[in-house]
Amino acid sequence: MKTIFPYSFLILILFTGCSPEEEITTITFNLGRDPTGAHYAIIELFEETYPNIKVQVVESPQDASLQHDLYVTRFAGKDNSIDVIALDVIWIAEFARAGWLLPLDDLALTLPMDDFLPGPVEACTYRDTLFAIPWFTDAGLLYYRRDLLNEYGFDEPETWNDLQIIVDTIRRDNPQMNGFILQAEQYEGLICNVMEFIWSHGGSVWDESGHWRTATPETEKAIQTLIDFIRTDDIIPRGVLTYQEEESRHIFQDGRAIFLRNWPYVWELANNPATGSNVVGNVGIAPLPGEKPGLHAATLGGWNLGISAFSDHPDESRKLIRFFMDYHHMKQFSLEGGRLPTRMSLYKDPDILQRSPHFEDLFEVFINARPRPVTPHYSQISDIMQVNIHRALLGRISVREALERIDAEVLALFERYGK
Repeated sequence: MKTIFPYSFLILILFTGCSPEEEITTITFNLGRDPTGAHYAIIELFEETYPNIKVQVVESPQDASLQHDLYVTRFAGKDNSIDVIALDVIWIAEFARAGWLLPLDDLALTLPMDDFLPGPVEACTYRDTLFAIPWFTDAGLLYYRRDLLNEYGFDEPETWNDLQIIVDTIRRDNPQMNGFILQAEQYEGLICNVMEFIWSHGGSVWDESGHWRTATPETEKAIQTLIDFIRTDDIIPRGVLTYQEEESRHIFQDGRAIFLRNWPYVWELANNPATGSNVVGNVGIAPLPGEKPGLHAATLGGWNLGISAFSDHPDESRKLIRFFMDYHHMKQFSLEGGRLPTRMSLYKDPDILQRSPHFEDLFEVFINARPRPVTPHYSQISDIMQVNIHRALLGRISVREALERIDAEVLALFERYGK
C-alpha cells in the first residue's frame, strides 16, 4: 500500500532538514577565563561525539571573587541560563546548602571515583552528597629561576630565611630583579597566599577544640613575616598589593623575578616559547618554604564541574561532565593546559611525566594540599579576612589589630548564622 504524505509535511521536512529526534540542544558552560584555552579542544571533541548537543561557553571574569558574586546573583534569581558551571572548591558547600546545585551521586556511579584524588572529592561533598565532580586540582607552588640559583650555588629554599638569603645575594648583582612575587591584591588569592604563610609557621585559623581563633602567636608571626618581606626587607615588591595570578606570572615569565608563588598552570606557560616567555628551560619548581625545614604548606585550589539546579538540560550536562572526566580527555587537558589532573592514575602516565616531570616529585604536595576554612559561610569569612589583612599589609592597622577584628567579626557571623 502506497503511503501518501500531506504536502505541508513534505515542506516541513525540506525546510528543517532533520526529524524532531535530531533536534539540536544547546547547553551553556560557565567558567572563568582560562589563559591556556585548553578546554575548547575537549569541547570540540564532545560536539563531534554528540552532534545533537552544542556547548556555548560563557567566560566570567578571571577574578574568582567576581565570579562568585555573579553566580550568586543569577542563582538567587533562579536563572536557568547556566547549565554546567565550573566551581571553585570554596563555593560548593555554600551553593549546595542554598539548593543551587543538582546532586551528582548518580553520575558518580558511572565514573571510577576511586581513581580521583580524595581531597578534591571531599571538597565536592556536602552532607554526604556529591554536588560536583573534580575537574582539575591546584596547590600553591614555588617557581624559581634555576639558572640564577645554579649560578650562585644555591639549592631550592627549604625555609623562608633561605629564600631571603638567596634573594639578598642575587639582587646585590642584579638590583633590577624582583625577589619574590605573589598575589596580594584584596581578593580571594590573597587568602590562599596568607593561609600558606600561616600554615608554614605552624598556625591555623581553628584551635585544637575546633573553635575559630586567628589571634595566636603563630599566625601573628606569619603575617608579620609577610609584611616585613614587603615593607622593610625588600624581598617582595610593594606592587604585589595589586597583583593577581596573571600579573605575577607575567613578571616572572618576563625574567624580572627570582621567585614566584603561583598555581601549577604556570609551568606550561613559562616553558612555552609561543607565550613569549623569557625563561624557557630555566624554571625550577618546588614546595613553598616553611619557618622550619619540612614545614611546607600549600593551599588546596582547583575547579570542579557541577550542574545548576535550574538547568533545563541536566541529562546533556551530565554527558559533558562525564566526557571531561574520561582518562584520555583529562590527560589531553593536562598536557595542553598544564593543569593538575584529579585522577591519580594520570600522575604515572609517561606522556604527562615527560611534559611535566615535577608532577611525580611533587605528588605529595598535591595530595596534602590543605583546604581553606570549610564552612557554608566561607565567602563572608574570606571577605572579612581580605579587608583586614590587606589593611595590615598597607600599614594602616597592626597585625594584632587585624587578627582581633577578624576573630570578632567571624565569631559574630557564627553566632548569627551558626558554624
